[in-house]
Amino acid sequence: MILWTVQTPDAVAALHRNGRLVATSGEYERHFRSAYRWMGAQMHRRIGAAPQSSARPLWAWHTWQGQRGRPDLRRSGHLPRGSRGARVEFAADPRTFLLSDFSLWHYVLNYWYLPSSLSDGKAFEATLKAAGLDFFKTKPLPNASFHRIIEASWERIFDPTLTVRGITDPRTKRTVQAALWSLPLEAVRQITWFTAK
Repeated sequence: MILWTVQTPDAVAALHRNGRLVATSGEYERHFRSAYRWMGAQMHRRIGAAPQSSARPLWAWHTWQGQRGRPDLRRSGHLPRGSRGARVEFAADPRTFLLSDFSLWHYVLNYWYLPSSLSDGKAFEATLKAAGLDFFKTKPLPNASFHRIIEASWERIFDPTLTVRGITDPRTKRTVQAALWSLPLEAVRQITWFTAK
């Protein structure tokens, strides 16, 4: 399967130098340590162990705004504005990556409960409120049982058929990301350089 990852010049140089790109702690991972730790545990469970203990999820794109294809480099948000980057197209065995809904990944990043419906979300928030808790204000929740419920809700990001009105993007606009442990140089098909908008 073809995927695309957006990387910095240093990452592309490391890919060429080492014959493989492995993500380690980066800026986003430092700010969202628990979310990345959770995703790493999901990857370990679903696609296998990381090749080295310092490996972190390496992000790529599978579907861009409802279209199976590469991300649009004319759009902002890929890298800091004005910085140089590369979109790397590569082939990957589906057993080596984990797909998830990009918009729903923000529930994990923000430590929000991901409801199965709007009524489920309201009911869970009411239960928390009755217990004097609020996942918007306290991260992580001190109650282990509620914390486990929140983490279990995040597994919905892996369900490509999930449709929750008011929560999920329409299928025609969904962006799907892939998380993998490493990218071997021999899998690279094309590198397109760009300046971030």
